[in-house]
Amino acid sequence: HLDTVADMSLERITLLTKTWIDRYTNLLPRKDIAYVLPFENRGEECGVTLHHPHGQIYCFPFVPPVIEKEISSFKKENFILSMMQSLEEKYFVFQDDHMIAAVPPFARYAYEIWIMPKKRKAGPWQFTEVEIKSFSNCLQKVIKGYDSFLQKKCPYIMGVHAAPNLEDDTFHFHVEFYPPLRSGDKPKVLAGSESMAGVFIMDVLPEESAILLREHINK
Repeated sequence: HLDTVADMSLERITLLTKTWIDRYTNLLPRKDIAYVLPFENRGEECGVTLHHPHGQIYCFPFVPPVIEKEISSFKKENFILSMMQSLEEKYFVFQDDHMIAAVPPFARYAYEIWIMPKKRKAGPWQFTEVEIKSFSNCLQKVIKGYDSFLQKKCPYIMGVHAAPNLEDDTFHFHVEFYPPLRSGDKPKVLAGSESMAGVFIMDVLPEESAILLREHINK
């Protein structure tokens, strides 16, 4: 009951991935649901009041604005595929034959990480069995790496970004991690520039945080 993804066996994390797939395939066809968002808020820094590890799934009767922007961008160009193809390895924190985890060069949080399949998938329901295991392994490595880096349970907001329908042919599935930290274990507060101008101030360059995180993720 108290195990986090970092503590689970790969078999259990694979079961979690398959549970997400089950929820997507059962919920997205419903006419009263326009978008399905699995996510996890971890740590008091993210407003958590129930301290046992848990994720959540929200269903919206509309497509949320952040996802709308992603959909619009994907219709013009697969920016994730373009980013992965042009991204220098200094931004990578982990990769295998099927997945890449990287600190994006446009990161807004010091230790932000995105997990992305190397081949475009609208959502995890399009994964092969091998890709499910690869994704599950990557998910655990990132979370374990965060905990190792801070030497404690790292707070983060994790969001699973998938297409709003099962047959989408442009969206590129990815998972985003936002630890609310500015450097080390110092909290990141969305202050004047972030809240009033939408401009995020970075205390650590993405390529520098990638070096720090990569060491712990690949232990």
